[in-house]
Order: sequence, then C-alpha cells, then structure tokens
Amino acid sequence: MFSELPQSVQEAGTINVASNVEYPPFESFDTDGTTIVGIDRDIADELENQLGVTLEFNNIAFDAIIPGLDSGRYDMAMSAMSDTVERQKQVDFVDYFSAGGGIMTGTANAESIKTLDDLCGKAVGIVKGTTEDADAAEQSAECEAAGKDPLKVTVFAGQNQAVLALQSARTDAFLVDSTSGSVIAAGSKGQLVQGPRYQDLAFGIVFPKESDQLTEAVQLAMGEIKANGAYDRILADYDMADHSVDDFPINGVTE
Repeated sequence: MFSELPQSVQEAGTINVASNVEYPPFESFDTDGTTIVGIDRDIADELENQLGVTLEFNNIAFDAIIPGLDSGRYDMAMSAMSDTVERQKQVDFVDYFSAGGGIMTGTANAESIKTLDDLCGKAVGIVKGTTEDADAAEQSAECEAAGKDPLKVTVFAGQNQAVLALQSARTDAFLVDSTSGSVIAAGSKGQLVQGPRYQDLAFGIVFPKESDQLTEAVQLAMGEIKANGAYDRILADYDMADHSVDDFPINGVTE
C-alpha cells in the first residue's frame, strides 16, 4: 500500500503521529518511561507493516493535537479522540473503536454518584479539550435549569492529574472515557470505581483537512488489518474485543 500514500510521506518514510501518551489502554509509557505501549501503538505497528513507513509518535497535550494537525506539524493523530460533528469542522476521522463517556468516582461516592444528574453541586474533574469537557458544561447548565447547583468543574491538562485529584478527594468525580476509566479503576487497588457509560462514542484516527490521500490510505490499511485478524487480536489482547467495529468509516459520526 506504499503507493497509496502521498508522495511527501513516501519520500520521508515517516508519518508523524500526535498523541497524548497517558491514556491506557490506548497509549501510555511502559515501565522504562520511554517505550510507548497500548492499543494505538499496536495498531500503528500493523499500519507500518501495511503502509511500508514508520509511524513516529510524538507525546503532546491532548488539547494541542488538533492545532498541531492544522499547522502541519503532525500528519495524523492516534489518541483515543472521539469523532464528533463539531471536530469534523477542523479535522477528519477514520473511526476504529466503539467507546463511551463515563463517570469515575472514589469508592466513597460510588453509590451516590451514578448519573450525570448526580453531579449537580459536585466537584468534577475533566481533561481540557475532551468531549467530557463539553459534557460537563452541558450538564452544569441542566443542573441550573432544574434549580440545582451547577457543577464545580476543574479543568486538568492531562488525565494523570485528573486521576490524582480524584484519589486525593480534591474532586468528587472525573468524567472520562469508560474504556480508559475501567483500566485505571482496575489498577487503583480499590480506590476508584468506573461507572457505566452515559453515552456512546466512536474513537477515530485523526487527520488534517485536505489530507484525503493519507486518510484514505490509512482507512484502506485498517481494512486490511481487520481482514487478516490483527485488529481483532489486538483488541482481544487488551480485553476490548466487545469494542471492535466491522468497518472504518471516514467521519462516521453524523449527529
């Protein structure tokens, strides 16, 4: 599939990938502090096999990903980013994972905070630039409209800081993708609980607008790693088989 790539990528031999590397099981640093591991890195390895070029990950803040793509600094992004109609105004997506937003709490609040309505008046952490950022603002407005106290939102630059705030009881809840949240909660030694999804989402590999040739080449390569079994094997390796998809639409989210 090398010939399907833009000439500039063929000549460079490298695709520069933006990623916020603190989002297990999608991307995180291994115990050596430098090696990137996770679903996205494993998929990237398979994409390398199909496309014949290197996918080089660059660790940046989540809210810097879209500006970095728009400026041309990065060719694409793999960072468990939700495909939304609003984001499609700035970037394009190849959807590859079925996910959903969820509420993480400490064990003390697990029974009293289970839905978005339970967050009224509570201290809530979110990561800047995520879909949960918008969810928190929308829910806060709904609380006020119902005559209740709004959410007390704290915006964090990264997921690790948001988790630490929850563990230290500086926040009552953390709005986070339920997939990543489940992994974090499982490794918290009983400190944290990940509640059920409150919405369904699709994660996508992200591309700058006017980058149709690269977008379509990656979409084609994703189809190949689905056909050869690698995609489903990777998700199964992380106990995420129930989040797999059958095809990989471009900008598949329409509402």
